[in-house]
This record gives sequence, C-alpha cells and structure tokens, in this order.
Amino acid sequence: MTVLATLTITGITVGSVYGLIALGFVLLYKSTGVFNFAYGQIVVLGAFICYALAVQAGLSFLLAIPLTLLLSFFLGFVIERLFMRPMIGQPLLGIIMMTIGLVSLLRGIILAGWPTVQDIYPAYLPEAPLSIGGILVPQVNFWAFVVASVLVAAFAVFFRFTKVGMAMRATAEDEQVAQTVGVNVERIFGLSWAISSTVAALAGILLATLLFLSINLEAIGLFSLSAVVVGGLESLLGAVIGGVIIGLVEQFSEGYLGDLVPGIKMVAPYVVLLLILIIRPYGLFGYKRIERI
Repeated sequence: MTVLATLTITGITVGSVYGLIALGFVLLYKSTGVFNFAYGQIVVLGAFICYALAVQAGLSFLLAIPLTLLLSFFLGFVIERLFMRPMIGQPLLGIIMMTIGLVSLLRGIILAGWPTVQDIYPAYLPEAPLSIGGILVPQVNFWAFVVASVLVAAFAVFFRFTKVGMAMRATAEDEQVAQTVGVNVERIFGLSWAISSTVAALAGILLATLLFLSINLEAIGLFSLSAVVVGGLESLLGAVIGGVIIGLVEQFSEGYLGDLVPGIKMVAPYVVLLLILIIRPYGLFGYKRIERI
C-alpha cells in the first residue's frame, strides 16, 4: 500500500510539471490556433537563462526567477514580431514550417550559449521534504503541483471573464471575423506568444530543478505533447489532467514493470496516448467539431 501511495503522489507531482508545460502549449493554441513545435526549446531556454542569471552571474534565485520570466515574456514578443506576424493569414503548412524552423534556431542559441553545461540548480527551496499522508514529497514536486493548479485556475478565469481572454478565443476561432468586430489580431498574437513563453520558462525552471539542466530536457517536451493530446488541444484543465495522467502512467509502469521491461516508462505514456486517440481522437476534454459540408 505504501508503494502504491508513493507512486501515486510522485506521479501526480511529476505529472503536474508535464501539465504545466502542456498548459503553455494549449494556451498558445487556444489563443492563436498555432501548433508550436518549438515550445520544448523555449522551455529549455528558460531553464538556461535562469541558470545563467543565478549561477553564472551570481544573482539570488529570488531575483533570477522573476528576471527570467520577464525576459521570456519579451522573448515571446520578439518571436511573434519577427517570425510569426508575417505569417498571419498564410496557409497552415507555412505556419507549421516556421515553428519547425524555430526549433533549429532556438536549439542553436542554446548550444552556442551553453555548449557543455550539464548541471543541477543550487538548492533554492527548502530541502526538507513534506509529509503527505505519511509519504515524503520533495518540495519542488509539491510546489510544481501548486503552481500548475493556480495557473490553470487563473487562465480559466482569464479566458472566460476578461475582454482580452475572450478576444484571444475569438482570434483563434477565426482571425478575419475577429478583425471585422474590432479585435487587434496582431496585438493578441503578440500577447499570446509572450504569456506562453513565460509559462514555458517557469516550467523549464521547475523541470531543471526536478531533474537536471541539459539540452536533453527538450525530450520532456515529447511527454508534454502527449499530455496535450490526451487532455485535448483546446482545454487548459485537460492539459494539466493530461500531464498528471502521463505522470501516473510513467511512475506506475516503472514501479511495477520496470524490472521486467527496462525502459518501459519511456514507452507506456505513448501506448496510453494511442489508446485515447483511438477512443477519443480530440482528447478527453477536447471539443468535437462538427462542420457542415
């Protein structure tokens, strides 16, 4: 029973980090309709920027984290302004190819700035684990879950009750119609990229704290993509729940089958992904679109 409880709590807390990454991905798609293949690189870049400020520049983490989020916010604006704004109104394939091009560009920036860095963050959270139902949970796992929960609630309110949030939803649904009713589509796109990049940077910091700092962190983006598809591309709540599902599958498969099938934790989430796609191609919380022909 202790093993089950430990795996469950670990799966939920680790999965919340996946969900946080997926949250930023869904946020951008929900706001602009853009499927950003470069999102994993933005996550990693945020982690390295925080490392540069806190370790290489010697700043306090309490200062490095907000500075990283601020820089990532402006990075999102720059990406949208230079690369994505010229693609407004262009065919979907062209937009997809642009984000794929951004993958190479951002990866090149990371390799140029930190070519050999593989490190762990200095401890900036209390080292003493929390006891939840007798199960010891690392502080970073707990706070990742708290941050993901707070953000999904905040964004749900933002999209439902604010003018900017409703303008983002309208823009994602139909750019031309949104423009005809007075929505500044260019401004909405820039703001969406900026917010999404900020969430990505925060997720990157938590991920590097939980695991390690390396260019290989971008591989975690694949798990997060699974969380996005499982939860549904249009659902913020689905992104977090999808992340938790992937985290639980990862932990249970490793805990109960890891000795029999080495490496199963890397495969099991994709098996679950395929099963859900067969049953509900639009995800657990996605919208089933019906189009008149």
